[in-house]
Amino acid sequence: MLEVDCPCVTPEVVLKASGHVEKFTDLMVKDEKTGTCYRADHLLKDFCKEKLEKDLALPQEKADEFKRILAILDDFSAEELGAKIKEYGIVAPDTKNPLSDPYPFNLMFQTSIGPTGLSVG
Repeated sequence: MLEVDCPCVTPEVVLKASGHVEKFTDLMVKDEKTGTCYRADHLLKDFCKEKLEKDLALPQEKADEFKRILAILDDFSAEELGAKIKEYGIVAPDTKNPLSDPYPFNLMFQTSIGPTGLSVG
């Protein structure tokens, strides 16, 4: 028995049909000054959780809003996520710089496969 440690290479049509191409996309934002990238959903999630845990004077209406956001966060579009980031004044965690609008980043990298290298994987 021999263990093979290598990337998984599959024809693109298979990955599209299985939904992997669409589902392996994260919405990212960039620090507008340094270019550092962050997952937009993680920044909004961390903001909401911190407010719920640490802001003892948080009105119940606002707490309910943050809980609702946490419950449906995965369903937000890029526009909705960007609007919430702007509404709450969320900035880059390390530098406090403003953030770009969310943009999609697909985690599946294209490569050529097959004996001729003409098949997209």
